Amino acid sequence: MRLLFLFLAAGLLLSGCSSNDTPTSKESAVSLTVPDSCEIADVVAAFDEQVEGSAYVPTDWQPAEGTDLESALSAGGLACSYGIQVAEVGGTILWAPASDELWATRSADWIKFGQSAMDLEGFEEDAAFIKQDGTSADEMHVWTINLLIDGMWIQVSATFLQTVEEANPIIQAAIEAAKF
Repeated sequence: MRLLFLFLAAGLLLSGCSSNDTPTSKESAVSLTVPDSCEIADVVAAFDEQVEGSAYVPTDWQPAEGTDLESALSAGGLACSYGIQVAEVGGTILWAPASDELWATRSADWIKFGQSAMDLEGFEEDAAFIKQDGTSADEMHVWTINLLIDGMWIQVSATFLQTVEEANPIIQAAIEAAKF
């Protein structure tokens, strides 16, 4: 019996010291944080792939109370616009830390105003909502995806996107820009 106990104890000690090349999900999780600035080369490049000539568009935000923009900025977030300003084509990305309360409040409003829950194929988001309202094949006047990923709210809105597949490189660039 004593030998069995020593054998099990030694096994536990050795297993605790063993090297395992496969990290646990917590070890492999990447923390997301709000980017320090809007001048993010990979985000600009992702917009430029969709709308040639896109650039970061400095914007003096004056958000209305109760809007996504106001909620994101009040939570310590960042809002950045990209595109071709003179042509009025482009989009905006919001990054904000998403408390449970903030996410619940915003998602209730999104649903009220016609956004639908969805699963973004190829992404490991916790939740996502989409809004698509278009009036022509050339331009979507309202196109927004809100996603919650690792405690970060990321919103991608654009006037030129027609499909989620077209948005995927921009969404991916937005996520990569938030990696700590």
